Amino acid sequence: MRMSEEFEESAISRLPPRLQEEFFELAGRAAKRVAEELRREKERILELRKYLRFRSIPKGLAKDLRVGVVDGSSSPRLSERLGYRIGVYTGCYMVFDGGEIISDDDEESMAAGYIMTPQTGSSLYTRKLLSLMRTLLERDLALKCMEKYDVDLMIIDGSFYGFRARCSEIKDKEFLGLGSRIVGWKLVREIYEKSKKLLDSGKAIGVIKRIRTAAIDGWLLSRNWRMEETLNKNDRSLLRSLMRCGEYFDYRDLLGDRWSYLHYNGLRGWFKEVKRMIKDLPEDRKLEKALGHIDRKLRTQIITDLAPKDSGSEMREEIFREVIGVRRIYVRLSPYAPPTCIELGRGVDLESTLAYLMENANLATGLPFPLDLVDANVSVDRRIAREFADEVEARLLLDHELNAEDVHGEFISINPQKEE
Repeated sequence: MRMSEEFEESAISRLPPRLQEEFFELAGRAAKRVAEELRREKERILELRKYLRFRSIPKGLAKDLRVGVVDGSSSPRLSERLGYRIGVYTGCYMVFDGGEIISDDDEESMAAGYIMTPQTGSSLYTRKLLSLMRTLLERDLALKCMEKYDVDLMIIDGSFYGFRARCSEIKDKEFLGLGSRIVGWKLVREIYEKSKKLLDSGKAIGVIKRIRTAAIDGWLLSRNWRMEETLNKNDRSLLRSLMRCGEYFDYRDLLGDRWSYLHYNGLRGWFKEVKRMIKDLPEDRKLEKALGHIDRKLRTQIITDLAPKDSGSEMREEIFREVIGVRRIYVRLSPYAPPTCIELGRGVDLESTLAYLMENANLATGLPFPLDLVDANVSVDRRIAREFADEVEARLLLDHELNAEDVHGEFISINPQKEE
């Protein structure tokens, strides 16, 4: 190694020697337990294959596609100062015409923003607000990209309605930042409307990287109502062991059209109360009763998260049907990476979309290569919120009309013992 190259010390090596030894011993024990678990699960997972249908991804594209890709990022950490709580976010789109990037000189293709709220209340609300502001920027950029470039396919990062989780916590709140007033339910509604517009465009898909859905386990439960029969793994983990590169899995092939993957995932999550409810019913009535109960719980959850204040029953029903009706599939684009979860907008041509994804896959990540490129453009370092706050403080200190001690006092880290 050249002397000029930096060497980053591992976190464990920074600990006292006794703790280092303890962690290495614990890692050895954990590895043995995982090995035993993997050996035990292998046969059961292979048994599952006979119930799942895997379809082949079409090969070859009839024509080159013009494809837009949008991604965003927000600071992993908020900058916690005595006076303020600060976060930043970014967004970017890129457009590919065949193998050529045609958006490099587009000054509108990148944008950034920040939130700067008083250092009061729970930071969880600020984090959710930051996430929603990033999502709104992504939706705006995606719609602008579609209009400006007339793309054949628009790829967004994440689920169309993935932002809904925990919206109920901020929906009834108002956030007073510096020169801004954000009304929670109005922000949620704006993101919902723009997500729906993308979904209805006939051109958009969502690529979901972080996913914990366990609908297959829910389906296993529905066969005999015994938790011991489940594999206790999320769907992506199970499908990784079963799918071959060049195949895709559609939930509808396993679950049918009446109940969605969200219903079967909910069955796994709410199984204790479902089991009590159906224990005395005849076998042929249990599934309908169980999934009907899950349907009501999902309805309440989704409406609580997304419906505007005082909305009527027609709007509530529309919101529920919107979220529950999004189609999800898994595609295995690389033999070296797990399957990727895809959400399909209404009217999207499945065959040409799958063929494009297969021909433009990054074998290292198992994701569409264009999405990896735009992700590299917008990813923000965990230190960026701190550095942004430092820059704001530095500019304030140059203002001779302000008291330097007061300025510095507002921007002192909330925990002086640790660097942010």
